Amino acid sequence: MKPLPLLDNLRSPADLRRFDDTQLDQLADEIRFRIKETVSATGGHLASNMGVVELTVALHRVFDFSADRLLWDVGHQAYPHKLLTGRAAQFDSNRTEGGISGFPDPKESPYDIAKVGHSSTAISTGVGVAEADRRQGLKRRTVVVVGDGSLTGGMCFEGLINAGDLGMPMLVILNDNGNFIDPPTGALHRYLDQIRSGRLYNRMRDRMLGILKKMPYGDEIERMAEHAEQVAHKMVTPGYIFEDLGFRYFGPIDGHNRKEVERILAKVNELDVPVLLHVATTKGGGWAPSTKDPLTFHGPKGFDCETGEFAAVEATAPTYSDVFADAMIKLAEQDPKLVAITAAMPSGTKLSKFGKRFPDRMYDVGICEQHSFAFAQGLAVAGLRPVLAHYSTFAQRGYDQFFQEFVVQRDLGVVMTLDRGGCVGEDGETHQGLYDIGWARVLPGTVLMSPKDGGELEAMLNWSHKQREQPQQDRAASYVIRYPKEPVPELTWGLERPNPVMLGKAEVLKRGTGLMVWAYGCMVWRAWEAIARLGEAGKDVTLVNARFAKPFDRELLVELAEDHKQVLTLEDHALPCGFGSVVLENAAAAGLQLAVHCAGVRDELVSHAKRERQLADHGLDVDGVEARMRQILGLAEGAIPFAKQA
Repeated sequence: MKPLPLLDNLRSPADLRRFDDTQLDQLADEIRFRIKETVSATGGHLASNMGVVELTVALHRVFDFSADRLLWDVGHQAYPHKLLTGRAAQFDSNRTEGGISGFPDPKESPYDIAKVGHSSTAISTGVGVAEADRRQGLKRRTVVVVGDGSLTGGMCFEGLINAGDLGMPMLVILNDNGNFIDPPTGALHRYLDQIRSGRLYNRMRDRMLGILKKMPYGDEIERMAEHAEQVAHKMVTPGYIFEDLGFRYFGPIDGHNRKEVERILAKVNELDVPVLLHVATTKGGGWAPSTKDPLTFHGPKGFDCETGEFAAVEATAPTYSDVFADAMIKLAEQDPKLVAITAAMPSGTKLSKFGKRFPDRMYDVGICEQHSFAFAQGLAVAGLRPVLAHYSTFAQRGYDQFFQEFVVQRDLGVVMTLDRGGCVGEDGETHQGLYDIGWARVLPGTVLMSPKDGGELEAMLNWSHKQREQPQQDRAASYVIRYPKEPVPELTWGLERPNPVMLGKAEVLKRGTGLMVWAYGCMVWRAWEAIARLGEAGKDVTLVNARFAKPFDRELLVELAEDHKQVLTLEDHALPCGFGSVVLENAAAAGLQLAVHCAGVRDELVSHAKRERQLADHGLDVDGVEARMRQILGLAEGAIPFAKQA
């Protein structure tokens, strides 16, 4: 890392209070450089962090967060906070194996009081922290920083309502940069635009009250003055919605003017009521390339820290997300009733490509996963054919709605894709898509499938969509297609033509007599490669592309059990309640005498590292699968060569 004199010698946030304005400006520049330098090398979130540098410095100068409490909603904008709280020396390890996390983490620092990575949760947590401190007689301030994108999530308003009801003396800072990961959407964004134009109120409020209170008035005129204040408030700024929830509203103020932010923070710190401070910032602020294009610089890697130009990248195979987007466009060209829904992830799911082709048939509902499920239900009930695209980790946020609005409805046949299924890499524990088989398969009427390659993903999407043409009683509640964050394999599988997708039917890719391997989704190609490495011994291995986790092809399992006595299951999913459990349950129900070996992700949180490294640690890369096969076949002795074993 390039030497940075002020940042490198900062020992604690308290050191900030001895810096003069010139030094503080220099420190802000150094923070931005260190963030650029690290993100360019290791990846991570850039634009969101560049925009909160002055705000973060001001917070740590006004408050003492060794005693006070600071929570960052989502946490993807907490890099300046990490740099100021003792982690500058190891910041170059950000999001790398064994290094610091890309999100706040209490294991790293006492200045991080909660592990976060999902949106819209920090206000509720902050209310709990502030209430616990109050009940224990602890005099310290709780501060929550929440972005305007996060504020689209309903849980934020649940927290605001609870805080206002309790009268909690906490500070919520609305970091309003007019941006989500993708371009902002929804009525709340338009509402905040109105607030940005209503700067007069907080300058006029005290002056108006002073004039009114100097008038000779009795009780009736006093009530009139009170009403006049309310009317003036609502005429001058629409920020009254926060005051109606029980908060004193201040702002908007310029979040890049550190002195002004410090002045207002010191003022509101004296108030013993809930306060919402509206701070306007620019995403990517302080560096022209990220300010000009915050979407490209949301999560970039491999760019020049001075010019912002990206190094040339070799062309790679299309990802599952790419295949999904192209397949959706083809389907929409054939069926005018098909519509697409995502929750603030059009770029990640690649539905932005679909949206350009069919802008009036693409719905980005913001960070509102719960709403997205009910919205999809409404569209389906009224005769449209929605496809709901989520990351696996974010779909968990709408689990009750998945049950209430899809499963209980019984036969809507809503198609849902789960991108980023399995290990997701550097985002780590909060973002792993390791639990969707478990939480989805327990619910009646769900069909769960995962493709072995890009062609099969398109076939599964087409087949699922086709099922909606069936009579209602023949449709499932939901068709769920799961796929990982990786390029699709380019293999022919030794097949003359692809086998058609049929409900609950697996596919035998290779037939042997000794060991049968049932692989689910992206584990199929890894098993294929591992068998090839076995050489002559690989002839005794049968490889089954499971395709479906529910309904499962028990008929094929029974058939293969006639000349196989051992089964190895492979899944990029947590072992408890996963695909291996499906095979075990079906083998037991059929009364089969089989030795079942399950390979998957152990029952533990998976920390940040590259995806292939995470898979290797759980024996799910090609090396680990080959070693497991050799052990079962009696071709090797001793430990399986991956870091830990169940």
